[in-house]
Amino acid sequence: MHTSIKVGKLIGIPIKLHFTFLFILFMFIFAFANGSATEYRIPLGVGDLGLPALYRYSLSTIAAVLFFFTLLLHEMAHSYVAMNFGTKIHSITLFFFGGLAMMEEIPKSPGKEWRIAIAGPIMSFAIGALFYLLYTGLNALNLHFYHPIGILILVIAYFNIVLAIFNLIPAFPMDGGRIFRAILAKRMSFIKATRRAVLVGKIFAGVMIIVGIAKADPFTYILTGEWGYNLWLPILALFLYMAAAEEEKATTTFATLEGLKVKNVMRTERISVSDDMPLLMLVRKMREEKTREYAVVNESGDLKGFITLDDIKKIPAEQRHFFSVSDAMSPFDSVVTIISEEEDASEALRMMMKWQSDILVVKGGMREELVGILTRNDLAIYIEMLKGSV
Repeated sequence: MHTSIKVGKLIGIPIKLHFTFLFILFMFIFAFANGSATEYRIPLGVGDLGLPALYRYSLSTIAAVLFFFTLLLHEMAHSYVAMNFGTKIHSITLFFFGGLAMMEEIPKSPGKEWRIAIAGPIMSFAIGALFYLLYTGLNALNLHFYHPIGILILVIAYFNIVLAIFNLIPAFPMDGGRIFRAILAKRMSFIKATRRAVLVGKIFAGVMIIVGIAKADPFTYILTGEWGYNLWLPILALFLYMAAAEEEKATTTFATLEGLKVKNVMRTERISVSDDMPLLMLVRKMREEKTREYAVVNESGDLKGFITLDDIKKIPAEQRHFFSVSDAMSPFDSVVTIISEEEDASEALRMMMKWQSDILVVKGGMREELVGILTRNDLAIYIEMLKGSV
């Protein structure tokens, strides 16, 4: 993700922070440093305890870091169970509304999916219970409700328990929605189960918007004993609605490609140009053939790279007289841009999404030579045709 930054690795899994999470992290620090410890049933901060600003913000930073690690542990629980089922985890990204473990493929086995989904809430409940027990134990030392350390521990316990309960609501794409899909998938097709779970998720997002603006927020009631507004709920609802829609789209797309091989969808004509072809000649060829991308081969037929219209655009028009294809092409990466014609078409799409690549070169035959190319645009058109039963 271009909107995320990598902050490290845990058991070999890259950990990333989305820019929206950075916003919520700093907001958490500010809110805890200035929030009330006495106004609510559950303290939200140390702002009214008369502490020096440096102490308050230092404590808030510690609370924010703990909050970050508890979210990370929630996602690590998902990842650990998924890896035990043989699923590879590309990365974990923390967003405004929580986290997301980027799996190579979501298991379609209902038994596996519900176990992976429930692992996160179980971890959050465990963390919440642990911190609450610690808070209870500190009562003996008089470090309880109105002590800064006690408040910090209670807030972490509260947020983790809320996170676990919220995630278990059977609305996609939350963990409860995935558990709900797994239950449905035992009785119907995976794609039909996804659509129903997504529908429930969208309905729930609508309910969240109404609750947030209709002075009926249950979280406010738990904190204050009174019903109130919560404008964060509509914002969160929009994120959940979009995530549910994207999941439905992705599931439908991959289901459409089921059973197809790369050789069934690749382009076998207008696929390559010579590396010594003058660039202006290639421009004319693109116009005539209405093609934007080609594999590049040398005189022996060996793959050297690929070239697209975007590559040509990087060279000023007045300089193209002096360049050949080899001067403008991009080199091949055997991991990122080469795929076998016998590979599943869904794997080609996965590669494009993972490596953010728009073109794959296809090898096949006894000598594993160039037999075609597959572009993201070609694949998108083919998918639309299949969806429309063309």
